[in-house]
Amino acid sequence: MLPQIDRYSPIPIYQQIKDWMRGNILNGTWGEHYQLQAEDDLAQALNVNRGTLRNAIKSLMEEGLLIRIHGKGTFVTHKKVEQPLAESLMTFSEALIQQNIAYTTTTLQQQVIPADEDLAALFHLDLDAPILWLQRVRHVENKPIIYFANYVPTANFPQIEQKDFSTRRLFDVMEHDYGLKIAWAQRYFEACTADAQVAAALNISVGSPVMYAKQITYSNNDVPIEASDIWIRGDSFRLSANVLRGESLNLLNGVPDLVQSEIRV
Repeated sequence: MLPQIDRYSPIPIYQQIKDWMRGNILNGTWGEHYQLQAEDDLAQALNVNRGTLRNAIKSLMEEGLLIRIHGKGTFVTHKKVEQPLAESLMTFSEALIQQNIAYTTTTLQQQVIPADEDLAALFHLDLDAPILWLQRVRHVENKPIIYFANYVPTANFPQIEQKDFSTRRLFDVMEHDYGLKIAWAQRYFEACTADAQVAAALNISVGSPVMYAKQITYSNNDVPIEASDIWIRGDSFRLSANVLRGESLNLLNGVPDLVQSEIRV
């Protein structure tokens, strides 16, 4: 159904068209790989000039919702989780929310386990200290895209193992239920292939490309409070970064830790 263009509205016509297109994409009316009408035909159907339509399409391309393939046309893109690199501590669920991508969560494991040597050393705990082990999968349109395992010392969060993490986000529980402020995290990315466990969780073939992320999260007094292993389907993820050059780097004075990233070769 075509939108009702209000030519007397203070909202620019291209913005009205853009909002209509975005709504069709986000509500699933236009699914992944949906091909838009040719620009001349769509402009005529909307009774607008081609330049106005192109402005709307260009804006949605910049948002990553549309892609133009030379000689073929304009298509709705894959729904990817776009993760800002070295900008702020944003969880993958928060990235989905920010991008208006609806998701569901399945909890695979939720139990208290004894800390092994690595976890005890990481969290500065005694060997066998209680640790919440949480494994979940995030789904978008019934497609599993993120599989992750979290490790949280229960001493900081009594009875956290009783929370419903299929409906609540871990950081939300830590901050709102326990009043603990999350300050920063170390996060490392590595391209790899799916082993049998990861492949089963993400419903992909063994050996398929995935992005692996390792994260260690700290409170505002620099105490490690969470660690996680995260695997994201290679066809559902990309990194983005804002980078500076020359004199613009002076903007970073005083906050270098917030903008550093590591590239491993």
